[in-house]
Amino acid sequence: MGKLLQVRVSATTLDPGKVDSTWPILSHLAYPPGHDYAPAKRGVLELIDTLRARLTAGEIPQGVADKLKPWLEKAELLSHQLEDALASWQAEKAQQLTEKIEDALDELEDRAGYR
Repeated sequence: MGKLLQVRVSATTLDPGKVDSTWPILSHLAYPPGHDYAPAKRGVLELIDTLRARLTAGEIPQGVADKLKPWLEKAELLSHQLEDALASWQAEKAQQLTEKIEDALDELEDRAGYR
């Protein structure tokens, strides 16, 4: 790497609008209408972070929160593993983890009890 220019491997959500349509229940829980919970960027990883913040703050109904907690923890663990893989320039591992994160969010959507 250069003295001023740094190379990074990253993961981003190419179409944040698809997050809401792919996981509508989770998006509704994370970003309820009429509330300003949306981060500047509403991607896949931000959805996980926002769900954690709302769950921790007690802003998700307890019955739903109880169903989500273990599955959210799995998604968070995978998200941290993704960060580690990206930091280590392990692109193939990072790619595999993106798929696992999306699968975990599919499961989380199912566990929310509405799908």
